[in-house]
Amino acid sequence: MKVIGKDIGDALDAMYAEIEQRVKVEAQCDLRVVPLDGGSFSSVDWEPGVVTIALHNGVQRRALAHVFGVALQHVRQRLDHYPEVREAATDVYGGDLVRVTLRELVMAPEAEVQLAPLNLDTTWEVQQRHAGLKDLLQNAPPDWNEAGTPGMAFAALQYARFAIEHPADLWAALKGPFTEHLPVAAERGEAVVARVREHGWASAGACLESLVAAREELGIGDYVAIEDLRNGTVL
Repeated sequence: MKVIGKDIGDALDAMYAEIEQRVKVEAQCDLRVVPLDGGSFSSVDWEPGVVTIALHNGVQRRALAHVFGVALQHVRQRLDHYPEVREAATDVYGGDLVRVTLRELVMAPEAEVQLAPLNLDTTWEVQQRHAGLKDLLQNAPPDWNEAGTPGMAFAALQYARFAIEHPADLWAALKGPFTEHLPVAAERGEAVVARVREHGWASAGACLESLVAAREELGIGDYVAIEDLRNGTVL
């Protein structure tokens, strides 16, 4: 199949057909795929009548199948009533980045479990994320190592996500510099890893427990709400 004008092979054909049909029947929406010029590798936007997956134009063709697959899994998570991370009654500067990073900490590994049988190429993405974290560490502002700040919460969540998802040998090369530059954030990140591994991501309920546990570990409940889409409860 082709997405944003690029041939990505047929590995995702069946998955796309199934999710497209579910979106049409269960959400009464059309599913469309469009190019994205900036920001993250992909995004998913739900609007009345349409679900839009945007894929970054800069993603290499060999990496695009995996990027698209992750986006499709995020659509599936919504259809399966997995939890959402939302803005709370109040917000702070940088709160949006904290919420996005918290969500990806749990929902990205869940998506990877579903994609694992397809053996999609992740080499380019891993390289990009590795280089990106190195740059973040070199340019980290002081508040990223100050307890109680949104910057520290963001850094701790980045630590946790890399500890869980990044290949072990590559994470070993980053863990030392991270701990050296941002020791407070690294310590909180280790605590978050322990809490998330305790609950895991094997079901919607487990993901909810992991998100809540990570939020409470960092004390960011003032600006991070978590919605249980199974019943509409906001925690």
